[in-house]
Amino acid sequence: MKPHHPWYDEHMPTQNRIRAIPWEGLAQEPMLTDLEKAYIAGFLDGDGCVMFQLVRRKDYIYGYQIRASIVFYQKTNNRVILDWLKSKLSRGYIRQRNDDMTEYTIVGKDYVVETLHMLFPFLRLKKKHARVAFQIARKWPERFDKKSLLALGILVDKFQKMNYSKKRINTSETLRTFFAEGPRND
Repeated sequence: MKPHHPWYDEHMPTQNRIRAIPWEGLAQEPMLTDLEKAYIAGFLDGDGCVMFQLVRRKDYIYGYQIRASIVFYQKTNNRVILDWLKSKLSRGYIRQRNDDMTEYTIVGKDYVVETLHMLFPFLRLKKKHARVAFQIARKWPERFDKKSLLALGILVDKFQKMNYSKKRINTSETLRTFFAEGPRND
C-alpha cells in the first residue's frame, strides 16, 4: 500500500529500481533507488538516531546485553512518512508516544548494520555512528564472555558522546564494576 503524501508522489519513481544488499529472512529484498536511499539517509541524519546501548538483563548470564537500534522520529500528524519508511525498509515497528511524537524503530544488530551499510554512501551526520556500528559488528562474537562483552561495551560508550546522551547510566565502567562484584541474586 503506497502512502499518499505529496513528497512521495513527486519524488519516488517506480522505474529504474536497483537491488539493495541482501536482507535475511525476507521473501523479497527491498528495491530502493539511490534517490530513496538518499532521502532515508537524510531523514536519519536530521530526525533519527543510531544507538548501541548496554541494557541490564537479569535473565542474561553476564547480566547485560548490547541493544542496537535505529529510530526515526516525527510528529504524529506526519506519521505517513514513517509508514512509508517502514514499507521501504520492511522491518521494525512504529510506536505512537504520549507526547504527540511517533517513532519508527529498527532493532537488532544485523538489521541495524545492514540498514547503515545500505545508507552509508548518503549519510552525512551519522557517518561516524555507522563506522562505530561496523566496528562493533566486526568484533561481535558467536558467544559472549565477560572479556568480549566488556570490549564491545567500550565501543558502545562512544554512542553516549556521539548522541549527546546525558541520561545513560549503563556504561563499560558499570559493566566492569558489575563483573568485579561477582554473582548476584537479584
